[in-house]
Amino acid sequence: MDEIERVKEALDKEGIQVIAQVAPALRVTIGELFGFPPGTVLTKKLVGALKALGIEKVFDTSLAADVVTVEEGTEFIHRLEKNQNLPLFTSCCPASVAFVENKHKQHVNHFCAVKSPQQTMGALIKSYYSEKMNLSHEKFFVVSIMPCVVKKIEAKRPEMDFNGIHHVDAVLTTIELAKLLKEKGIELKDAEEKEFDRLLGDAAGGGQLFGVTGGVSESLLRFVSNKLDPEKKKVEFTELRGSEGRREMELEIAGKKLKIAIVHGLHNLNDLIEDEKKFSSFQVIEMMACPGGCIGGGGQPVSTPEIREKRIQGLRSVDAKETVKISSDSKEVQELYKTYLDEPGSKKARELLHTVHICLEKCD
Repeated sequence: MDEIERVKEALDKEGIQVIAQVAPALRVTIGELFGFPPGTVLTKKLVGALKALGIEKVFDTSLAADVVTVEEGTEFIHRLEKNQNLPLFTSCCPASVAFVENKHKQHVNHFCAVKSPQQTMGALIKSYYSEKMNLSHEKFFVVSIMPCVVKKIEAKRPEMDFNGIHHVDAVLTTIELAKLLKEKGIELKDAEEKEFDRLLGDAAGGGQLFGVTGGVSESLLRFVSNKLDPEKKKVEFTELRGSEGRREMELEIAGKKLKIAIVHGLHNLNDLIEDEKKFSSFQVIEMMACPGGCIGGGGQPVSTPEIREKRIQGLRSVDAKETVKISSDSKEVQELYKTYLDEPGSKKARELLHTVHICLEKCD
């Protein structure tokens, strides 16, 4: 049974609450499959269309990206202070993870231990949200709406589970969701505009940048700047932005010089890793397999460089309108730690939201 059929079956199953989470990139790409210009922001229309399908709750994966930023930023600061396992690999791209695990397994210790936003959101739904609703996690069917085909594989990796609980039950790509909506006669232009349901609250600007190349690093550095030098915190890192397959820059935060590499395209990543001297000079390497990051993902409508640039600008326009830019400034994220996770990097946070990276082939 394919993923679309599994979602349809769950929607028809009595006593099961189907919950969708939507990746940030979807809000500027789904419209292309319904005749909208590339880069059109259709967040509320998308939520309304999912509700019209019969999905009971629709959450924003950007919220989980904010939590990932806090956990990842805390881990990065710890590594930076001890000068251990640098450069830090950001880990939200499962294709890049699998590539390194297979071809450069000696470097798996460089991965951030935090799960991706998809897996983090699934974990929070089946733990935090489940407890809030006083319902067993078995009553929830979590479907991720993702720009990436490899997210299907990530969702099935056993090391992503917690206490035998599977975080994500099905993954639909942008193209698959459009197919399902059209099959059910739901046109995006006619969908009622609706807001995301509440899990933690509204996402900060940083979490919504995870869909574009350089966005993960920008969200991370906003957090690090605020944590290490709150009086001079920086929220705009325009030097991280661009479309080149490999970009390098040096920054200074709180007197610490940081060298950052932004890489998209596995051939560019491979070239960087194989240049040992260059590789070891960085403190952070952001890795994306697809051109432009998730906005150019393998589950998205076909694109050109010009179309991807319009998608990037659309997603950045969302960030520009947000009043809360730094993930840790989100009142909802603060409440999550206060009432449930204790603090960033806590025992509970590590058990629920962190993972180990393995080689898909047996490591030596």
